[in-house]
Amino acid sequence: MISRFNQWPERPHPVIAVMLALAICAVPILLPHFRLQDLMANLFAYFACCIVVYPVAALLRRRVTSLPSIWGIAMALLFGVCLYHTNIVAETAKLPWPQRQPIVIDKFLFNLPQATLGVIAWWLLVVRPDRRSPPSATD
Repeated sequence: MISRFNQWPERPHPVIAVMLALAICAVPILLPHFRLQDLMANLFAYFACCIVVYPVAALLRRRVTSLPSIWGIAMALLFGVCLYHTNIVAETAKLPWPQRQPIVIDKFLFNLPQATLGVIAWWLLVVRPDRRSPPSATD
């Protein structure tokens, strides 16, 4: 039997890890509403999210390494995104905060499982391999 695991990189590239973690977050959200005519818009939104999230993830890659801390930061960002989304959607943008608050919380709770899976994927793909191997001079 031929083992090809020795070709697997010791430290995966964070761009790939961010894209995979976001894919884990996005697939359960996008799949129920998937239509072929929306494919390009969904791919654009996915890659835009990758571009926005990568600098944050790369900046915090070596500084924040505990899973609860990463999860807390990701949930704060997710709550901010939910709040921003209710401010730009036409149906909720003009509502006062007391009427908008349950909508923001519902969006946050709906996306919480997917975001948690994405954080776990990021931790497994980037943080754990970083802990196993010493940092190189180029990092």
